[in-house]
Amino acid sequence: MESLTLMFLVFAAVALLLVLVSLRWSRNGRGRAIILALFALLLPAAYAAPASLLGQAKPVTLEWLGAKVKEATVLSATFKENDAIYVTLLWGQAPNLYKLPWNRTMAEQLQQAMREAERNGTHPMMKLPFEQSWDDREPRFYALPQPKMPDKPYQDQRGIEFQHPGQRT
Repeated sequence: MESLTLMFLVFAAVALLLVLVSLRWSRNGRGRAIILALFALLLPAAYAAPASLLGQAKPVTLEWLGAKVKEATVLSATFKENDAIYVTLLWGQAPNLYKLPWNRTMAEQLQQAMREAERNGTHPMMKLPFEQSWDDREPRFYALPQPKMPDKPYQDQRGIEFQHPGQRT
């Protein structure tokens, strides 16, 4: 079951309990009708609001489940100067789109990390993506180093020894 559906079911159950309590204590017939009408309008709105946000960027300040993530892979980035930095981060199983507040230094770090990662054939990484910190001395974006080349296979373990044709061995 998707987490959105589970959160909606919990919300609907709590709202239904509130409606039952308010109906129990309400003596006015018109008041009961208003309570039931508001509950009937609340359920579709509560389901549609988060569902409409599924394709939009989530502000990093609203990420509670991944607050302790140490690093994430940056799959893509889009810059809107003086507005926001949109990054697609991969941590866990599925990528998510996040909106970072505009910061020129952070944008330059990200661009540099993306260029370096492209040269190395790797992905850029982001340290502590959801931590709210004012410390900007250490860069948050970096490129993974180039992967190690595989060892060359040799017949014997000594390797190849060069012998000059004019010298005796």
